[in-house]
Amino acid sequence: MVFRTGETPERTTGRIEHEIRSFTRARHAAEAAGRSDIAQLLRTATDCGLDELNDLNNA
Repeated sequence: MVFRTGETPERTTGRIEHEIRSFTRARHAAEAAGRSDIAQLLRTATDCGLDELNDLNNA
């Protein structure tokens, strides 16, 4: 996400966890609507967020 100033906000565990929850809700909605292509994209985004969260927690 980019703020109106064009600067990227700091990646915190709270922000990443919020994004993961949002991706998960959206994935469930896509699955319910029969959009497996969108659900797969959101699953990949969730996996990337989990990897980023693990990296932050292990640093």
